[in-house]
Amino acid sequence: MDTSTIATQGMRTTALCLLLINSSAVALPQDRQRYLPDPKLTPGETTAVTKEELCDTRHTALDPIPVRMKSQVFARYGISTAGPSSYNIDHLIPMKLGGSNSIKNLWPQPLSGEWNYALKNKLEKHLQKKVCRGELELSKAQQEIATDWVSAYKKYVAESRRGPKLK
Repeated sequence: MDTSTIATQGMRTTALCLLLINSSAVALPQDRQRYLPDPKLTPGETTAVTKEELCDTRHTALDPIPVRMKSQVFARYGISTAGPSSYNIDHLIPMKLGGSNSIKNLWPQPLSGEWNYALKNKLEKHLQKKVCRGELELSKAQQEIATDWVSAYKKYVAESRRGPKLK
């Protein structure tokens, strides 16, 4: 091989490496949204339950999510069996707000990161209290958490912790 062939191959290898680096950088912003479920896979689904039934202390929750269904959720989201320890299969619309165990209401929620399961659980409890006190319609709580739970958290939980705005 002459030096020009070696140089050409080296430039091709460098270009390929740069292309791979740039393509992975493009994927990063999309990964930042992993705390929100894919609305095509998980639009949310509810059971036929009333506010009174949900707020009754004797209300019983749904059965736990079967392992087989959890595996289906991971598969739908393209998460290999090596990755599930970073996620919790969660209800988009929580059971305490009438969410169902349908696969349309389940998604792999990150256990860590800025917007994780602990914050969503705070939101769920906060919304249930508001619904039970009559401060928020059940259907509105279900719709807001299903549409964008992070925005709902900012609206209901973060604002309630700030207190009144000063003028």
